[in-house]
Amino acid sequence: MPFREDPDFVSGRKGRFQIVPWITHPPFCVCSSCPTHRPREAERTGKPIADVWAAPLDIRLRRVSPHPADRKASRVDAQLLKRDEEQRLVIAVQRADAERHARQTAIRFGAVVDAYRDYMIREGKDYKHAKSLIDNLEAFIGSERDTAAVDFAIYQELLAEVAHLHAETRRHYASMLLAMLNHAKAVRVIVSHKLEGVRVPQVVRDEEPEPWTPKELSVIMGPALSRYEKEQRAWNEKVAQEKKNRGLRSPSFVPLRGLCLIAYYTMMRPTNNRHLDWEEITLDPATVRGTFKLNRHKNVNKGIKARGCLARELVLYLLSIRPANPSGPIHVNPETGKPYVDLRKQWKRLLDIAGQILGYKLKGKKAKFLNFRHTGASDVAKLGRDGHHLLRVVRMMGDTSLATVNRHYFNLDDDAMQEIIDGWQIPDADVFAPDLPPLCEEQGPAERAGSSVAA
Repeated sequence: MPFREDPDFVSGRKGRFQIVPWITHPPFCVCSSCPTHRPREAERTGKPIADVWAAPLDIRLRRVSPHPADRKASRVDAQLLKRDEEQRLVIAVQRADAERHARQTAIRFGAVVDAYRDYMIREGKDYKHAKSLIDNLEAFIGSERDTAAVDFAIYQELLAEVAHLHAETRRHYASMLLAMLNHAKAVRVIVSHKLEGVRVPQVVRDEEPEPWTPKELSVIMGPALSRYEKEQRAWNEKVAQEKKNRGLRSPSFVPLRGLCLIAYYTMMRPTNNRHLDWEEITLDPATVRGTFKLNRHKNVNKGIKARGCLARELVLYLLSIRPANPSGPIHVNPETGKPYVDLRKQWKRLLDIAGQILGYKLKGKKAKFLNFRHTGASDVAKLGRDGHHLLRVVRMMGDTSLATVNRHYFNLDDDAMQEIIDGWQIPDADVFAPDLPPLCEEQGPAERAGSSVAA
């Protein structure tokens, strides 16, 4: 590309040539020279400073020539310098405008977090359980950071930050971040985000249920629970004696038998069990029958109802403790007047007693109170006669689908499956086949028999 020769672009003498091109600075230039030259230009021309900033301005740039002994080559270098510098200044102004626009339209990540907090509290979600997770994410990313800057690089930094934690916890952090961003987009706090379609860390889960055997369940609910209640009564008598001498120990009022009966016969989750209200129970003393219907449970916001019938043993227990005017929680801690919060200590003691009777400890999933749900689901599934019964079990458990219940809770052992298989056979066709005319009048009995055999 030929360049126009301009003697003003080169100064000095041979051997000391300098290139001094005039650089046209764009309006609202963001370079370091304009804050000095533009006020001088306003003073020289008498124009308002705002007008000077809004117009292009030529400022001479001085550099030592790369070819101090060659004027012609110096002119070419001056033209190249002018072109490159003016392009750089235009790009810098455009970038500054884009950053200024981004700052004006930026959505703080804190706004995304606040929107998700409000959603969880408003919809009755388990915010108390998720609070620490949300707070940690807000602290890690920063509440003042532009949400548009939360990209895959930050997502990878988050995963690296929690790499030392349990695999399930890592997944919770990733899924919580995506849930907050997706919710913000859904309620139009933000238009989009840069983590759409990102995969959360996978967790290999052991979803095979391990319900108690009939012997284990009978020991837990029989001699082990009886011994636990005997120890509880002895402890309370000891505490009562110490109270006379201003003892500081507290009695134990945890109704473990009732909580276990509810857990097994209704397959409720522990939280629903502890907070079960009399308003969610219907009892008929005349027929010794009852039903339950949960007003609050994990999947209630998905339109899933959790309701079912009550076993006779559970109905008798509830009738035995039902007050004259039943209202509020069924099991209330007399010290707080509220439902019980934690049963771990009492449950551990019951399992210790059961282990002594069985001769081995109950470990893993068999050591969890939630196993009442697993065992109840498996036991009631054995009694079901058809698919309709299993669907009613799904509704009773308050889960979203039969597949979910089957994956997490149903576990038919080999003996139960053998009972089902023994009664599984092809129905007799004579029961269903209508009277059919002969295949062909010309065929004799032997031909028809041969045709049927060939068929």
